[in-house]
Amino acid sequence: MDEGGVTWIVTADAVEARFFSEPVRAGVVRELPELRMTASNAERGAGRRQAATVHQRVGAGRHGAGERSPEHEAERRFMKRVATRLMVSAGRGDFDRLVLMGPPHALGALRSALPASVVARVEVTDPHERKQDDTEALRRHLREARART
Repeated sequence: MDEGGVTWIVTADAVEARFFSEPVRAGVVRELPELRMTASNAERGAGRRQAATVHQRVGAGRHGAGERSPEHEAERRFMKRVATRLMVSAGRGDFDRLVLMGPPHALGALRSALPASVVARVEVTDPHERKQDDTEALRRHLREARART
């Protein structure tokens, strides 16, 4: 793989996304604090409407009718906003490669929200919670994730 170019590392979960930059592969990782994102109150409250309930004809069972969990709906909306930020930054040429880190469900929501042109830049994904890592720990986890691919 080409060793040149800027890699962005995104650590995200349902409520927060942090962005880091690695100007040279295996080089220094620095946080981009101006890009840090937090889910808005509107995004956190997404999907909290009363949904239909289906009662089973036999027994005491009942369940929701085709509804998504409120947490996953909120996560999907926030990841869509993160994906938009990445799409705009990719269009400006701010990064060449992308590394995504976060819980598996958040990664899936983010990847599905990304356009194909940005997904093509994804170098590696790491399905672990890394949001609280400092830059040195993140660099170590990045090296381990690259070694697994």
